[in-house]
Amino acid sequence: MAGASFNLDIIWEVLLRLPSKSIVQSRCVSKLFSSITTLPYFISSFAARSYQSPSLLILLKSESKLFVFSLPQQQQQNHNSKVNSYSMLCQRHSFFDYQSVHGLICVEKSGNPQIWNPTTRRFSTLPKPSRRWRDGSMSFLGYDPVDSTYKVLSMPCGGYRPRQPRALTLGDVAGRWRVIEGVPEHTPSRHGALCVNGVLYYFAAPSTTEHYTNQSLACFHVRSEKLSMIKVPWNLVSGFCFLVHCLGKLVCVVSKGEDINMWTLEDAEKHEWSHKHLCLPFPRDDPVSKTRFTLNGVNGAGEFIYVPLALGNPFHIIYFDPKGNSFRRSVVEGVVDDQYRRQNGLGNKPLHIESTYSNHVETLMSL
Repeated sequence: MAGASFNLDIIWEVLLRLPSKSIVQSRCVSKLFSSITTLPYFISSFAARSYQSPSLLILLKSESKLFVFSLPQQQQQNHNSKVNSYSMLCQRHSFFDYQSVHGLICVEKSGNPQIWNPTTRRFSTLPKPSRRWRDGSMSFLGYDPVDSTYKVLSMPCGGYRPRQPRALTLGDVAGRWRVIEGVPEHTPSRHGALCVNGVLYYFAAPSTTEHYTNQSLACFHVRSEKLSMIKVPWNLVSGFCFLVHCLGKLVCVVSKGEDINMWTLEDAEKHEWSHKHLCLPFPRDDPVSKTRFTLNGVNGAGEFIYVPLALGNPFHIIYFDPKGNSFRRSVVEGVVDDQYRRQNGLGNKPLHIESTYSNHVETLMSL
């Protein structure tokens, strides 16, 4: 018995050191491997390893095909890092959420929420939040690190009333959506959601017509399922708004050209924000790579990550340090070269990026 236990320990350690692709493939090779790699403790151990080296995930779509590129988030100058890539079939008219949450991404397909795991390459369709929501739904994914629980928050689109949000726990056998009571009626914005330390934040307004002038920040506590609103000192007329988690604090970056305003949440209960104004030391319409750059997130060093709107060969990533008001540029070569275009039937057309995810980690989570 001791020998058998020792062998299992060795198998565990060997599997845990394998790349994610090999672990997923091993599940088809052996029932023993499958049973080990689907254990919650193995999945959490693998996730802890993945958190040590987050990646930048880039998606391209061409008709019904999805192209996925993963590269180390912390790119160094004059160092061409390895880029992992694959392609898979994807339904048309699928809307990919703007955030990767503990390795999973929420996708909307014809108003139906889905969950995509880029590591296992699987889409899982969730039950409809309500048959009465004929105009579809808008959904966000949240994660509670205390219970290691994922939840989806969904709200109706169109003119359906009442606009009561509903929550679903991933992995719930019953698949029941719960109505979130006592919430001020509001219209969410698809862009800019962010889940940090068990709290899901997203932009909201009393109605669709007020989105540009009367915004609030909605806060959904994933564990308690309580939803509240925080008053904000900006509106969409001020510029393009993007939420980031920078050095332990929630920051809304409002961009208008090279002009940016950073609003840092100091006290959520008192609705207190601090402000800092900066001017980017580089043009967002880049003359070097001949594309436009957009803010996508923040790395562990507190640098803002700016990614291109289209992929070329090579393509550039810009890291901006708001403290020193300085930047550095990283060049990634050989990803979408002529050979890759020919092999995948991409021709010479511009390769517009569908979505980019900073701080993406791999997960073996199965639904």
